Order: sequence, then C-alpha cells, then structure tokens
Amino acid sequence: AIISISLPPEQVDVNIHPAKTEIKFQNEHIVFGAVQRAIRQALIELAPVPKIEEVATAYVSPPSAPRLWTSAGGGDRPATSPSPTYPTPVVSLPLLRVLGQLASDYIVAEGPDGLYLIDQHAAHERVLYEKIKQQRSGQKVEVQGLLEPVTFEVNPKQDAVLKSHYEDLAQFGFSIEPFGDRTYLVRTVPALLHNKDWVGMVRELLDSLSGGDWVESIAISIACHSAVRAGQSLTDDEMRELLRQLEQVTMPHTCPHGRPTMIHLSSGQLKREFGRS
Repeated sequence: AIISISLPPEQVDVNIHPAKTEIKFQNEHIVFGAVQRAIRQALIELAPVPKIEEVATAYVSPPSAPRLWTSAGGGDRPATSPSPTYPTPVVSLPLLRVLGQLASDYIVAEGPDGLYLIDQHAAHERVLYEKIKQQRSGQKVEVQGLLEPVTFEVNPKQDAVLKSHYEDLAQFGFSIEPFGDRTYLVRTVPALLHNKDWVGMVRELLDSLSGGDWVESIAISIACHSAVRAGQSLTDDEMRELLRQLEQVTMPHTCPHGRPTMIHLSSGQLKREFGRS
C-alpha cells in the first residue's frame, strides 16, 4: 500500500541523513495522527456489519489503501490546537426492535433481515466518543466540579507526560494544577466521568501515551471509561435508548478502537440452520 503525504516544504527536514534515506517532520504527532485517522476511516468505510456464517468467526477488518487527508501544521504546541475536522460518511442502521439482553453483555434485537447482537459496551463507547468530540469542537465540554480538590500523585514518567500535555486534558474538562513535587490538584473532571474511576483513567492514559494524536487518545479513553460495562444489566428502556442513540451516530458499526459494535445473523442463515427451505 502507498500513502501520499502532502506538507509545506518548511515542515520537512530532508538533511537529517547524509544519504537522504530519512526525513524528519517538524510536527511528527500531527502527521502521525493524520495517518492514523485516515487509515481508521478507510477501514471503517469498508467494514460491513459482520455476519454469522456457519459458525461465529472473529471479525477481521479488510485491508485498504487509504488516501491521507492533508493536515495543516501550526504552532509550537500543536497538540493543544483543535484537530482538523474531516468529512465523515454517514452510515445508517436498520430499524431494530429490542428483544432482550444476553449474558448482561449483549443486546439482542430484531431487524428487517434477521437477528442482531449488539455489544453494549462497544455501542455506548461509540455514542459517547462522538458526543465528546462534538462537545470539544464546539467548546461546550460538560464539566463536573469536585466538592473538594483531589490531590493526584504521579511517578517521574507520568509527571513528565502530564507536564507536557495537561493543556490537552483541560480541553476535555480536567482542571489540573501543580501542587508540590510530582503532585497535582484536580478541581474539575469531565461530567461523563463523574462517579467513575477518573483517577485510574488518567493514570492509564499517562502510562500508555508515548506519541501520536493525544486529543484522539484522550477522547477514546474518556468514552471507554464512561460507557456501560460488560456484565452490567440494562432495563428494556435503557437498551432501547442506547439503540436510539446508536442510530444517530455517523459510524455505528464500530467502536472508537475499530472493533465491531454488532454482528448480524440473517433470516436466510436462520432458515438454513433450522433446515427450512
């Protein structure tokens, strides 16, 4: 596969290697993030709802040759600048009727052509991810003030990461300020994380991030830790509301990590399994 990247000449250093076999980007994480988003979008566009054939099979995203969206550079701290927005194809879901819940993990629903199994965590993750991105792009992030500021201690590695990217966290509703040696004071958190383990989420984020698109990673992490969990029992009304919200997102078939939100058992497959013609 070939990926074409177009950048202003002043943002590329071609003299980093004597033999000209390597180049250096001025804003490496912007380029990395643009490539990552382009590949993810291309895979999602080509990924239909997985169908059950003879037996359930593992979902595999099809390969593709994505075309990179040109990304504009800018600033000494590009990670804190709003990410470029890209056109996103709208994919519609069929009208689904909730039948029940399986193993407190999956929503069972009937569609026009058979049965659908929806992963409740992955589906809610997709809904929240798009909500978070919309709130940030509109600068209308919902925040929750803490009754009392919470002290947050970090190790040296986490401290270095947090010092470099606390402004990125602020874009999503975190109010974090230094409070001594490797200690920070947290005054607000995203409203979605209220009564959730936001401390664990931030620690996990600081340990896992080593480059790439920070804003994207933060949005995905908040959505993941805010979504309903696998093993959580849902009422009929809660399941219907989740499906209603999933119908309104632009990419309902995959979660932000790229995993499928649902699988489809067609009416034809059901008839074959029961020996009906």
